[in-house]
Amino acid sequence: MTNAFHPPSREMLFEPARIVQPANWAGHVPFAAWLMANHRPARFVELGTHTGLSYTAFCQAVAEQDLATQCYAVDTWTGDEHAGHYEGQVFAELQAYHDPKYGHFSRLLRMTFDEACAYFSDASIDLLHIDGLHTYDAVKHDFETWRPRLSERAVVLFHDTNVRERGFGVWQLWEELSAQYPAIEFCHSHGLGVLLVGSDIPPALRELETLYRRDPAYVRQLFGVLGQRIELLAQIQAWDAFHAALDHEIEKRDHLLEDRQRQLDALHASHSWRLTAPLRALKRRLRR
Repeated sequence: MTNAFHPPSREMLFEPARIVQPANWAGHVPFAAWLMANHRPARFVELGTHTGLSYTAFCQAVAEQDLATQCYAVDTWTGDEHAGHYEGQVFAELQAYHDPKYGHFSRLLRMTFDEACAYFSDASIDLLHIDGLHTYDAVKHDFETWRPRLSERAVVLFHDTNVRERGFGVWQLWEELSAQYPAIEFCHSHGLGVLLVGSDIPPALRELETLYRRDPAYVRQLFGVLGQRIELLAQIQAWDAFHAALDHEIEKRDHLLEDRQRQLDALHASHSWRLTAPLRALKRRLRR
């Protein structure tokens, strides 16, 4: 089939500079880069950032494509029942990477989603990524709370539309919303829903949505195959990190054994050890 998305454009071959675990979002990085290049949002907000794999990929795309996009990541960075609960080191590591590279156009807002909403005007957000607590009620609340803040160009992303376990309800809300708005859904990397909410969506996104309605398998396969490359990089990185940790643990144990051997050697060479040798020999004979 011949279309405007074959062969893949340059931004689809985007490679993230930072891949961190968990890497559930890794397969959507090529689409994120394509979306930034073709949507060029004036303001992007992400609700639920965690270690920042998706957010720093978006920021990298903004920087490399020289966009005028203002970016905001909103999270308490304490975790929840789906992401797990974690300490402040997660935020500290993200901040240390983010601020020097992207601080001139991006902000990390350490607060709840509802608290952050008060800091944005109505109709001011062109791209919203919802990836917080994944129960049906929580995701619905996030969408409805932030809906007035969406512009006429607004696109909303929902991660985990293809997860049906552990109380996840994104799929349920997605079924409702995708029946009301033009939509695209990718099934790989836990699923990503792309909702074209605004009435003034850029032509490239309209073209992609039209192609998706005509041939959803092609669109899913295109970005799925591109995403597999990033997923593989994430797996290799995780494997390397596992082996590095294992090597470190083996090295620690080797040092401990060497230290114990030195202590034994010192004991055997000591004067008291030699003096008590007859007693130990007698004890062995008595046991026999």
